Amino acid sequence: MEFRKIAIWSLLLASFLPVTARDSQFTRKGTGPMYWMAYEYCYTHDKPLPEDRYKKNIDWINDNFKEYGYDMICTDGWIEQAQTVDPNGYITKYNNEWNHDFAYWSDYVRGKGMKFGVYYNPMWLTRTAWEKDCPVQGTSVTAKQIVGENSFNGDLYWVDTARQGAEQWIRGYVRHFINLGATYLRIDFLENYERNYGSDKYAEALKWIKEEAGDEIFISLVMPNCFSHGKNEIPYGDMIRVSNDCFGGGWDFVSARKRGKRQEHWPQYDNAFDGFIGFSDITSRGKLIMDGDFMRMNTMANAEEKKFLFSLMVITGSALAISDQYDTIGEDAWVYQNKELIELNQVGFYAKPLSGDVKNRDSSRWIGQLSNGDWVVGLFNREDVAIKYTVNFSKELGFNASHVANVRDLWEHKDLGGMDNEYSVLLSPHSCKIIRIEK
Repeated sequence: MEFRKIAIWSLLLASFLPVTARDSQFTRKGTGPMYWMAYEYCYTHDKPLPEDRYKKNIDWINDNFKEYGYDMICTDGWIEQAQTVDPNGYITKYNNEWNHDFAYWSDYVRGKGMKFGVYYNPMWLTRTAWEKDCPVQGTSVTAKQIVGENSFNGDLYWVDTARQGAEQWIRGYVRHFINLGATYLRIDFLENYERNYGSDKYAEALKWIKEEAGDEIFISLVMPNCFSHGKNEIPYGDMIRVSNDCFGGGWDFVSARKRGKRQEHWPQYDNAFDGFIGFSDITSRGKLIMDGDFMRMNTMANAEEKKFLFSLMVITGSALAISDQYDTIGEDAWVYQNKELIELNQVGFYAKPLSGDVKNRDSSRWIGQLSNGDWVVGLFNREDVAIKYTVNFSKELGFNASHVANVRDLWEHKDLGGMDNEYSVLLSPHSCKIIRIEK
């Protein structure tokens, strides 16, 4: 009886112990990658990205954004017709209709001095691999023997981690992309796998992915349920999505969609700002990185909203993922080219909100400190009326003295000089201020 009590207490204690985060070169940096993502065309046309458009966007990023630090290109979803497979059953192209395969495009992207990213889920098994009943590398089983009872859809099956050979398949898929030169793997529809196969099998699959990935490939976890506040994601991913998809973009995506509402499963939050607040406590250097999804700057209403969106992604340490295209960007390239904000991403800076409550206005004030002691403050007006925002140097930044040597506006690129006690500003609706404070 006494032994049983000890066992029960041990289990209860284990449930409250902190989860150890994945230790990788990516989490140690503390901020997400800067890259171009193929989402916009796929979403607006509801079909896969054409190959010629992929090339035009690669060349456009190379010519206009690579020098600012955007050094990666990634495919996106609408992946069902990636049914061209190698002898091991792994896909070789983004889409059957493309002339060139991943190997060709990996060489093309890397030849321009950029990184090659891939969208795919290693737990998937294509209809073609199933029909061919491809052998599972390193085992005596075949594709039909490792699929589960529930499929993702008619073109993609889920692999059941309880089946012999599932581990080799999942690890092999990660290795397949590494061998193709990919350094970023965006793994989508995780909630669907967990819903169909349960949390234990979900965690097991993520464990295999993490172990195979090591420091060779960045693990981006997309559409995770994040049950128990990320218990199954923290140990295995480099980055997690914190809110629902960009979809049509605009202020709806940034701050308005179902504002203040949360549910227990994916998507816990429907707008990016709420998601950043809600998960800010489990993300930091050496832990998870937050992913606010993609930026479609051309969908924002005005210059202030555009600065707000980019600032929010930077201040939270999120990935900076451009999804505008060469023929949709218009005059908005300047937003992505703010070197003073980009520097924050490159040095691994992230801030925290003064409140973790999405309904508390202090959650619109974010602060963080750089390695040299300077503070960076983000003040965001999510409201539809003008509001005065303040940051107190001693109370909120912990300065011993009430005077600071200089405050710099990172959008105006101006030194505002020394200040006493606090910085305050009247922010118009949907606008922000990002300041750097020198003691």
